[in-house]
Amino acid sequence: MIQHIIKLIWKKKGSNSLIMLEIFLSFLVLFAVLSLVFYQTDRMNAPLGFDIENKWLIQIDRKYKTDSTNLDGIFVDLKRELMATKYIKSVGICNAMSPFSGSTMETVDDAQGFPITTRLVYADEDFAKSLNLKITEGRWFNEEDKSAIYDPMVVNKYFIETYFPNQNMMDSTIDLNGQKKIIGVMEDYRYTGIYEQFQATTFFFLPKRKPQMAVLSLDLIEGTPLSFEIELNELVKSLIKSTNFTISNVSNLRDNTHKMTWLPIVIISSICFFLCFNVALGLFGVLWSNIQKRKSEIGLRRAIGAHTTDIAKQFIVEILMVAAFAVVIGLFFTIQIPILKIIPIDSMIFFRAMFFAVLIIFAIVSLCALYPSNQAARIHPATALHED
Repeated sequence: MIQHIIKLIWKKKGSNSLIMLEIFLSFLVLFAVLSLVFYQTDRMNAPLGFDIENKWLIQIDRKYKTDSTNLDGIFVDLKRELMATKYIKSVGICNAMSPFSGSTMETVDDAQGFPITTRLVYADEDFAKSLNLKITEGRWFNEEDKSAIYDPMVVNKYFIETYFPNQNMMDSTIDLNGQKKIIGVMEDYRYTGIYEQFQATTFFFLPKRKPQMAVLSLDLIEGTPLSFEIELNELVKSLIKSTNFTISNVSNLRDNTHKMTWLPIVIISSICFFLCFNVALGLFGVLWSNIQKRKSEIGLRRAIGAHTTDIAKQFIVEILMVAAFAVVIGLFFTIQIPILKIIPIDSMIFFRAMFFAVLIIFAIVSLCALYPSNQAARIHPATALHED
């Protein structure tokens, strides 16, 4: 039967080649969309490394002040006044690399004998407490680090696993833009969101550097009223003598970031859906047309004793084989991506995308073939031969 169906497919290679092209293109689009979805969702369950509930951020632009020393004093006064309010439990300061800010700063250094690429974040001694950063080894910065011989640094686990696997690096000195000492290891700091890929991240002590943008992170007590934002706004404005700052709720920042992440995925998925829908309509129409043209063949097969299930099976297997040829060609191209490491992400994402793209293609083809093949099986041999 398979050999006979292959001959039928070859005889109608003109129309079948168009169907194969449509299925091939649909497979590629499905593969791309599913790869993007899996790439994003695989990191959803990974911890952010910090808390977001009851956390607020105050972003202050230092550039409006020419006297940075005076501004540093204002930050000290600001932290003290904020801690004096009844709703704030702790206040920390970092540079622009704050939660969901979208800002990044990296450095690359090969002084260790191999290249190290890491994101840089500058924070003070209270930043870890204000966001409840998860320190797994060692400690966070303290006042004594201001006079340390080597600049202290806190790194995430990914940094250790990537550059110093199976090594105890606590209190070790490494060369990273100068001699630095690792005093702590944290779980992570995926500050751009839950869909962020894992990256090496390094914290340095803020008093060692004067950033252009400073962000205060506030840990508020549970149940803090929204009206407190007005009081907070007036307090900050009176202390820094400027309105060049913004106050944000970390939970709201996360939600906005997630929307911006999923918006292009939803748009691309919608386009993919309509493409597959159009392909399905095309398949349905082609199958229906083929049945009308092949009524005499169907009638003859029924007349010589073919069962209705045999007729239906022939049409279903025929279109599935056409789809299989298209999918095999698609797999030949898509499998090159993980094999050749064309895109530097986990290969399993691409293999899963291929698997589910194949399932979806065959599901669509099977559904489109089901009704026309069932109608073909119901054609009475006498009617088919009479019309012919």
